[in-house]
Amino acid sequence: MKRVVIPAVLLLLSILLAGTAFTALEKEMSIQVAETQLRAAPAYYGSVIATVGYAERLKIIDTKGSWVKALSPRTKAAGWLHISTLTSKKLAPRSGRKGAPSSVSAGELSVAEKGFTEQIEQDYRQKHRDIDFTWVDRMEKISMSASQSAAFLKEGQIKPAEGGAQ
Repeated sequence: MKRVVIPAVLLLLSILLAGTAFTALEKEMSIQVAETQLRAAPAYYGSVIATVGYAERLKIIDTKGSWVKALSPRTKAAGWLHISTLTSKKLAPRSGRKGAPSSVSAGELSVAEKGFTEQIEQDYRQKHRDIDFTWVDRMEKISMSASQSAAFLKEGQIKPAEGGAQ
């Protein structure tokens, strides 16, 4: 009797756990940054598949560490993006888009501005007057396209562990 019960219990548990995982993967989330890219691999150097914008709702397909694979109903594209670009809240689209409300809540605005703001930087500089920020300021001005990043990786013979620039 024990030989039959244990496998049956294990089978039932695996079915329940699989159902729970499937439910979690069906979740939808919103983009909480102005714009980000869906990538071919769960890494910043993954080639760009599509671009998605603030408040767009994505269907979550899979997760891998701090990366999420999601489907954009608008672009019909699926790709990887970092979890920090997402929120479970439904956000209002920004003004100027078709059907967009003219305002967002303070909470939504703070989520959209998540990160190192000018005010935070000013406060930090004020508290740390002994630090020379010349090189930080120069680095902030550097801008690199996806194709430039891919060329840099290729020239440096840096091979991504998974997917990545082609």
